[in-house]
Amino acid sequence: MLEASIDTPQLFGLVLAGGQSSRMGKDKGLIDFYGKPQREYIFELLSKFCVQVFTSCKENANIPFFLNPISDQFKIESPLNGILSAFQKRKDVAWLTLPVDMPLINSSSIEYLIFHRSKDHFATCFFDSEEKNPEPLFTIWEPKAYVALEKFYNSGKVSPRDFLKQSFVKIIKLPDVSVLLNINSPEELQKFNITRSFR
Repeated sequence: MLEASIDTPQLFGLVLAGGQSSRMGKDKGLIDFYGKPQREYIFELLSKFCVQVFTSCKENANIPFFLNPISDQFKIESPLNGILSAFQKRKDVAWLTLPVDMPLINSSSIEYLIFHRSKDHFATCFFDSEEKNPEPLFTIWEPKAYVALEKFYNSGKVSPRDFLKQSFVKIIKLPDVSVLLNINSPEELQKFNITRSFR
């Protein structure tokens, strides 16, 4: 775990596992990329860098107790649900979010994000794979973002990307954007597995 300075809020981790997985047709958090369910792999990965790690999930989801589930508290289908619900649990910490559908995220990319973290901004994030817009799900959300996120939600908006685009955030370039690859469908999963088998 990386040490934070005294005036920097503690860093907590949040596995974003509350999506519907409708395109995949099965729970993406249970897909095995590295010898265990991806939600467990991401949980353990975040544990190397964060004081505590939790798992964002839908209410009544079958999430093991050791993954520290935080049930969605809002009636919206958006990752914003998980982010806001995490802040409701702890408003005084920063939350490093990671989704279960980006299997190439590794320790190096997390270290890079943390190294460039700015506690003075609402959030620190990368440009997406097209390097045009912010990538909202692999992001450090500072405590000061919570009130702004609530106002954003109360105005009827639910897109974390839109929030980042219009807010005071630090956006950096990731040296290897392939890390941000999303696996959202059986076809993408099959292609990913085939590609890995030839490496």
